[in-house]
Amino acid sequence: MNYPSEEEDNIIQNDIVLSTAAVENSTRESNPGRRQTAGTGSLGTIFLMVNATLGAGLLNFPEAFDKSGGVATAIIAQLFFLVFITATLVILANCGDVTNTTTMQAAFAGLCGPNSLFFCGICVAIYSFGCCITFLIVIGDQFDRVFATLYGLDYCHTWYLARPFVTCLSSALFILPLSFFKRLDALNYASSIGCVTILYVVWLIVYESFDNYKLPAKPMHIWPEEPLQVLQIVPIICFAYQSHMTAIPTYACMKDRQIGKFTLCAIISMIVCFFAYSIVGFFGYATFGIGKVPSDILQGYTDKSTTLTIAIVAIAVKNFTTYPIVLYCGRDAILSLFGRDVDCQFSIRFTITIIWYALSLVIAILVPDIGPVINIMGSLSAAFIFVFPGICLLQSTLYKDPLLHLNKDRFLVFIAIFITALGAFVCGVVFVEALQDLQTMSLDQPAKVTGFKAELGSSLCQ
Repeated sequence: MNYPSEEEDNIIQNDIVLSTAAVENSTRESNPGRRQTAGTGSLGTIFLMVNATLGAGLLNFPEAFDKSGGVATAIIAQLFFLVFITATLVILANCGDVTNTTTMQAAFAGLCGPNSLFFCGICVAIYSFGCCITFLIVIGDQFDRVFATLYGLDYCHTWYLARPFVTCLSSALFILPLSFFKRLDALNYASSIGCVTILYVVWLIVYESFDNYKLPAKPMHIWPEEPLQVLQIVPIICFAYQSHMTAIPTYACMKDRQIGKFTLCAIISMIVCFFAYSIVGFFGYATFGIGKVPSDILQGYTDKSTTLTIAIVAIAVKNFTTYPIVLYCGRDAILSLFGRDVDCQFSIRFTITIIWYALSLVIAILVPDIGPVINIMGSLSAAFIFVFPGICLLQSTLYKDPLLHLNKDRFLVFIAIFITALGAFVCGVVFVEALQDLQTMSLDQPAKVTGFKAELGSSLCQ
């Protein structure tokens, strides 16, 4: 076991360690640097958390409802995992308080020893990079749909409408300018725009479901035919609700850093995300029915209405505002691997940002489908949601009370072990499912193509 330094020991002796309740103001004000003159308020914190959470997984949720075997199964599974997802967000923020750090890898190293910094930093960087690739893939998909609607199926033979050029141009205009900020709270207003665009997309999917009421009702399952079907939704939940890398940076940017306030923000944010995902999943599933839900719900609609086109553009805008948040976490992880922090020279941050952006853009242009990416990323996201917070909770509890004299600390150790074990199980399940999907693709089995992509057929420029 790694023992804390003298400075850490002074922190650990304080009763605020591991307390998930709001800390008294007098205690906080006596610690310089806790209360900031600038930063985000509660509403801004909620916007940042919702924008970081709601992303590419939204488009995949209707298919997840179908794969999981039914509506009730998907909703119950979400609620079960949401309890732990919200709790681990608070655990991470509290660990940032305990270690007085502003990043996940730094907090993990502060509790588990400096040798763990490299491992956690690598995991954060890999996952952040994979998410950025996914965002760019989704952006390319949306522009493909818009141009195919407006200019016909041969749009991609025009160089300035082709996917590589449009993705490069749009991301350079709307992503790069937001990617160089030194603090996460600078993205507060951009996050609010991203949240508004998601509300429109949710409304559009509900509208499309009711707009098809004259057509024969599509069959839907309520409960799965086989119990193990529920495991199909686990990768999507992990990928969709994973905002834990940003928990500590978001908390560090709060104007008034109090665990109680952050807990309230986390609960509200996760409730908003739950309703958004559930509404999209249910009505998207109801629109297409069993076995016919596309992996990207917006690509399944065949109409060429203005309302649908706006929703498609809105998804692209949403990913424009989310990419810089994830890049921020990944860049900090890379800086920490080289012993630097966010206050390093601008030229260093600039170089890392440009290289990161260029590599993710090249890979995104070459990858045609987000399904396998989401499954693979879901395995690592489960580690961020469960394993890392569980280990941090265990370590910080043992630091405070090594012999576990208090019943509260024994309970926290039990919770930490349970969360870590649950995370290990989920990681294994998600990883096995990802391997099975890759094996299916290697056998050249025909992919399910529905809706708009079915109409495009061989005209797709891929």
